[in-house]
Amino acid sequence: MRSKRWLFAAAIALQVLLLLGMGARHTYTLQTGRPIRLETAPVDPWEMFRGQYVALNYKISQLQEGQVTMVGAPYKRGEKVWVTVRPFDQYWEAVHVSRQLPDVGGWVALQGTVQWYGDAMGPGGQPQVSIRYGIEQFYVPEGEGPALEDRQHQVTVEAVVDRFGRAAMKRVFVDGKEINWQ
Repeated sequence: MRSKRWLFAAAIALQVLLLLGMGARHTYTLQTGRPIRLETAPVDPWEMFRGQYVALNYKISQLQEGQVTMVGAPYKRGEKVWVTVRPFDQYWEAVHVSRQLPDVGGWVALQGTVQWYGDAMGPGGQPQVSIRYGIEQFYVPEGEGPALEDRQHQVTVEAVVDRFGRAAMKRVFVDGKEINWQ
């Protein structure tokens, strides 16, 4: 009887630890990450069970060889890569893609997942890669999405990136003003 109680308690404790671990990882990134600003182009999808959200397409999500250095290309769908970004004017820009976490000096490396790679899809026949970073969507109050979808607005994201390359969205700006839904 005692062993059943012990197993039950261990199973509950394991589930609680897993939930805390998931939240702790995101909190770690938010607390220790280096802030970067990214230029976006919003899209306004909707899901029946999740509600309205804004999907973001970052300038650093579609990269073309010649504009960035691609070490180890070609890449495969689902493959993990690191994209090195550096500050340029008010936004950060991609300069390097590789399969391994690079030594970035004063720059930042984001971990992403390859969505597709094409040998001759870019202008001039240069290879292109599409990468997702896990910060491509955020939920908005009902009715707010269409306003952000309007291409006349400039949407900017301030993300933070921890030393492992994990990114988390910290703040969103529309036309230079921070969005503050409460």
